[in-house]
Amino acid sequence: MNTILIEATITTVAPLSIAMPVAEGQQENEWKNFPVTAVGLDDAGQLRRTGYLPASTVRGFLRRAVSMAAMQARGPGNTTMQQAYSDILGQAGDGKEEVDLLQMSKEREADPILDLFGRWSFKSRLLVSNFMPAVPVLPEPITGTRKDLEDTEGVLEALTDGDRAAYFGRSDANADRAAAEALVSGIKAKLRKAKKAGTDAADLEAALAEAEAKAASAKAAMGDMQNSSRTITTFYALPSGLALSGKLVVERARERDLDLLLVGLDALSRRPLLGAQVARGCGEVGGRFVVRVDGALHSIVTTQGWQAMQVERF
Repeated sequence: MNTILIEATITTVAPLSIAMPVAEGQQENEWKNFPVTAVGLDDAGQLRRTGYLPASTVRGFLRRAVSMAAMQARGPGNTTMQQAYSDILGQAGDGKEEVDLLQMSKEREADPILDLFGRWSFKSRLLVSNFMPAVPVLPEPITGTRKDLEDTEGVLEALTDGDRAAYFGRSDANADRAAAEALVSGIKAKLRKAKKAGTDAADLEAALAEAEAKAASAKAAMGDMQNSSRTITTFYALPSGLALSGKLVVERARERDLDLLLVGLDALSRRPLLGAQVARGCGEVGGRFVVRVDGALHSIVTTQGWQAMQVERF
């Protein structure tokens, strides 16, 4: 066994929401840092862009799944901190590793997760692609509301007199905060466009600083009830029913590699959730994984429906 190739299609059953970290010194993109990349040019010579499911999301899910299975197999209280860091995060417990080829070979042999997924000085043998739609699809905004106490009948009447008075006194500051934060968002959008166009943005930067100061002042006036205010929330997601295609490749494959990957895929079938906002209706997926070993069809794995994966072997 030299190479395992898994041709994968992950289909969104629900909208897929992802927010990647903002790179140091950069600003989040216009989709609140949903991963978006260029995919060629349109007829006018302009870049076409599409949202996608990052390799890190899929790879991270699989690694966590097989790591948790290994921990459960060891039993409660039998996993060291160093082993947990190695299994789940791919880090050495002390942050240091000496390159000793003989010792590294022994560690690989003794630790299937390390051997497949790698760790700092240990090169991963599992390669995972990004998962892309067949045609460019940009994420769409999804809005919601975080409700306040008064939205639930009977709550205000149940408060103490002092807290009820404080709650009503906060409403003006809450309205000011919402207006100021909306202004901040609008100015930021204009500022991004101005910088992209290379025009003078000094006035916008001054307006942004003033609006941010007003928002901070209104928020401070709300005291210890800042988190309970009514708020409009917005996140971005790819639509449901979208097929995303990608590959998983295992180099220098061993029999136990496929066993580990099947543990991860079964976990994805039993809890088929990827990305963020899963408590708000997002993230459910289904998958079809065509497994080839050294070019020959080995099996087809289907994941979906909060139940065990289905495996058809050839």
